[in-house]
Amino acid sequence: MNYLAHLYLSGDVEDLVIGNFIGDAVRGDQYKRLKPAVQAGVRLHREIDRFTDTHDTVRRSKKRMWHVFGRYSSVVADIFLDHFLARDWDTYHPQSLEAYAGSVESMLRPRLAEFPERSRRFFDYMTQNRVLLSYASIIGTGKVLTQMAQRARFESHMEHGAAELSRCYEAYRQDFRSFFPELCTFVQTRQIEITQEK
Repeated sequence: MNYLAHLYLSGDVEDLVIGNFIGDAVRGDQYKRLKPAVQAGVRLHREIDRFTDTHDTVRRSKKRMWHVFGRYSSVVADIFLDHFLARDWDTYHPQSLEAYAGSVESMLRPRLAEFPERSRRFFDYMTQNRVLLSYASIIGTGKVLTQMAQRARFESHMEHGAAELSRCYEAYRQDFRSFFPELCTFVQTRQIEITQEK
């Protein structure tokens, strides 16, 4: 899953949200230097990624797009999942997506000094470009992927993301609708367990 899903799956516990947001930028056991509640967010982030990457439905999505994106299929699949979450946001959250994005920004901004540099840079990019809102449309999702392609170390073809999403839209949507409820159930269980672990 990408940033929108990670944020959504964190609920409204600030330290858990922060840990989940910075999860990609925290390497190895560096998370142990963080306060315990933020550590739990980083661990939850990693478990979400592991569950997603090994799930048969997500593997099916990646296989469908492999001929276009190759090794970057995992990245694109994560963005596609965020697209469908944003597209049907009102089904999952009582706030509008715009209001939610604003509340997340207000929550994270006062704590930026605690973030790794990579996370601070992404926060600036995310808020300046309204990335969470961009996911809601095919065009916006395509723009996010094109910007990612420009930063990729190798040729990724992610600039063709909107075309691929459009090509098999219903198939990718069905993959999301099959996978996401299972992920939510997994996270509900693991979040309780992680926060109770010493």
